[in-house]
Amino acid sequence: MTMTEEHKLKLKEGRERKRLEQATNKSNGNKELTDKIDSVVTSINVMAGAINKLVELQTDKKVATQEKIVDAVKAFDPAIEDETYPNKYIPPKYRAIASQILSPEFGIDVLDFADRTDFQFSVIVPEKFSSVSQDDRAKGVRDIRSRMIPRALGENGVREWCTLIRNNLARYYQKEGIATPFTNATN
Repeated sequence: MTMTEEHKLKLKEGRERKRLEQATNKSNGNKELTDKIDSVVTSINVMAGAINKLVELQTDKKVATQEKIVDAVKAFDPAIEDETYPNKYIPPKYRAIASQILSPEFGIDVLDFADRTDFQFSVIVPEKFSSVSQDDRAKGVRDIRSRMIPRALGENGVREWCTLIRNNLARYYQKEGIATPFTNATN
């Protein structure tokens, strides 16, 4: 072989080596690129799974909350005071105030709210004291007078409400020309 042929052969081998190295580099570069793509796909799948889980949790809670609200509305039935078998606590001071200002025949009901700073105080007016018409009584209408009273007012708020009810009933009896049934004095 001549020098030129040897030289040509070396050049040819060098070119083939370069091609092989380039091919190897390309495959290494592709491998790096493939690894990066796999990493990105894995991250996307993890995030998609987390998002799906969040959507499920949010959807489940909304349905559960709506069911609880519906159950609470169905279960809400304001209890009238039952002296024999009381099912809730009614402060004795409130009972004493209502008996003193109105009469012991008047019923009371106290409804406490966990999410408020008020309580609902209701006075159940007996039929003989009631200003409800005979037609309404025949329909089953009861004379219940309720008011939201701040807890800060407490007994004073109850006293004020009972006094207002007494004055309104006294005005009604005066207007009707009937003697007031209240025999006890107010303070």
